[in-house]
Formats: sequence, structure tokens, C-alpha cells
Amino acid sequence: MKSAPFVPSWQVIPGLALAAGLGAAASYAHVPLAWVLGPLIATALTSIAGYPVFAPTLGRRLGQAIVGTSVGLNITGAAVGVIAMWAPWMIVTALVAIFLAAALSVPMSIASKIDHKTAYFSLTPGGLSEMANIGVSEGAEAEPIAVSQALRVALLVCLMPPLILALGIDGGLMNQAAQVPLSWLQVGAALLAGLAGVMVTRLLRFNNPWTVGAILGTGIVAASGLLTGRIPGVLFAAGQFLIGLSIGARFRRESLIRLPRIFVVSTLFTLLLAALLFAYAGLLAAVTGIDLASVALGSSPGGMAEMALTAQVLHLNVALVIAFHVIRAFLVNAFTSYFYRFFKWIGLFSGVALLMRRPLSR
Repeated sequence: MKSAPFVPSWQVIPGLALAAGLGAAASYAHVPLAWVLGPLIATALTSIAGYPVFAPTLGRRLGQAIVGTSVGLNITGAAVGVIAMWAPWMIVTALVAIFLAAALSVPMSIASKIDHKTAYFSLTPGGLSEMANIGVSEGAEAEPIAVSQALRVALLVCLMPPLILALGIDGGLMNQAAQVPLSWLQVGAALLAGLAGVMVTRLLRFNNPWTVGAILGTGIVAASGLLTGRIPGVLFAAGQFLIGLSIGARFRRESLIRLPRIFVVSTLFTLLLAALLFAYAGLLAAVTGIDLASVALGSSPGGMAEMALTAQVLHLNVALVIAFHVIRAFLVNAFTSYFYRFFKWIGLFSGVALLMRRPLSR
């Protein structure tokens, strides 16, 4: 997707104004993740209506770095110990998500009338760009994958926060509202630590380095006790605003016109995958004793930054939720092609198609 120019023209100002207005209204109404949801909805509607939107790549990366820095400030030494303790369950959770997405990709392929390989990469919860790029390298179609992955992130950032809030759970941890805001000098130091993490993770070719790197860089500093507090609310809102713009801009009018069936079917199967993983989270919470809200956010097929933000709002163990997503992102983005071949070799896809009594599209 081509980004809008970095300097906005008069044509994108109405969309930006609508995004800011919806964000402010959602914030006033105390909607969770207001400054993500408002701009996301406004920009998606503007883009689908055929008007230009302002969502530069640099803005998305800056938003991810700001949010990653804020989230990283929640990481403590004790949280790192908890992550190590539950790491095996995090791997199991990632494998469960990959398996469920693979099994559901067969009926999704049949319902959407796209080839199965494209359906597999469309439903597997990986990076927005990574899944399209990997899928194309394996012979899948790029546009249905891009549409489905954008729908997955947008749907779950809209649905998961109110769903978790409806459970009436507040973790009582890391209450940032009670923390002293960092001075602007300390904010600069935190952002520099986050950017250092971004540089390292980019050199190591991590996926989503602007989020993961900022979290790791700032988290190391926070865990060492050198920085304690929260970034100013206006800066935190600006980071969320930029992320909301970038997600909303992925919904293009031409894609909706060309692929209306993909929009409908992807929505249904994303919700089904999320429901199955929520049920799995309930079982995992019962077995391990981890609170349901943290496990539900950690196992959710939503985006890492958005689920971490939700955990932060609910005062949950943010580091734990992040770790679930980092491990899944690593396994999916690094090995999803190998998983596809493995599932094909063991007959998973053909077995599901046989149960449905429908031929498997190629």
C-alpha cells in the first residue's frame, strides 16, 4: 500500500480532522484505546469512501516506537522472572493458534472462493506485511492476504478491549495513573533507549522491530530500575493516534469493490478463530492459575501493540502479554512456510476437506 506524502495536503485535512474528533470523543467517553479506535475508524471510513488519507510509513513507525517505549516502562525484574516461568505454555499457545488457523483455512478457502494457500496466509496471525510477503513467495495472492490481515488487527482492537473489560477484571498491577510522569528529559532518555532497541532488532532482522525493539530497549532500562514512571499522556495519545491512522489506511475502496467476499468471510473466520482461542485461554487459565484476562490477551490473534495497550489499561502483567505475542510472532513469521508444508504433509488440510466433503482448492 502506498503511503500518503509525509506533508499533508488540504485533501487529507478533513480525514485527519475526523480522526482527531473521533479520538477525542472516544477519549471523553472513556472508550478503551480511544486514540487508536477513533483514528482507525475515521481513516478507514475516509479511505473506503475514496478520499485520500494521511498515514505515512514514518508516522506508523514513530507511533509504534512511542507505544513500545510506554509499554516497555511496565517491565520489571519480577516480570522477567514470571515470563521465564511460563515460557513453555507460551510456546504451546503459539502452536495452538497456528494449528487452529491452519485448520480453519480450509473452510475459509471454500467459503471465500480463493485458493487454499492464500487462505492459509490470510488467516494465520502474523505480521501485517510479513504474511503478504511470505505468502507471495510461496505462490499465494498478496491482496486478499493484506486485506484479511488488516481486518484481523482492526476487528480485534475494536472487540478485545471491551470484551476483557466486560469480565470486570482489573489486575491491580503497574497502575500507571498512580505513577509519577517522567520529566521531558527522562522521556527523551526513554525514547533513546527504545530507539536503541529498534536499531538492534533491525540489525538482527526481527519482525516488527519498531514495536519489539522499543519494548525491549526501554524494558531493559526499566527492569534495571533506572527509569520509573510513565510518559506524558499527550505523547502516549499521539503514538496511539499514529497507529490508528496506519491501520485504518489499509482499508482501500478498490479492495472492497474487488474483494467484497473476502471482507465478509475474513471477518467471520477471524471472529471464529478469536472465539476458539478465547475458549483455549479459559482452559489455560484454569490449568495454570494465570488470570483469564492476561491469558486471553496473550493468546488473542490481535496485534501485539494493541493487546499490550489493553493490558496496560487494565493494569495486568503487560510483560507477560507481550511475551506471548513475541513468541508467537517469532514462530509464525519465521516458520509459517514450514508449518504449511508440515500440515500438508501430515494431511491436515486434506483431512479437513474430507470431513467437509469438499475438494481442497490448490
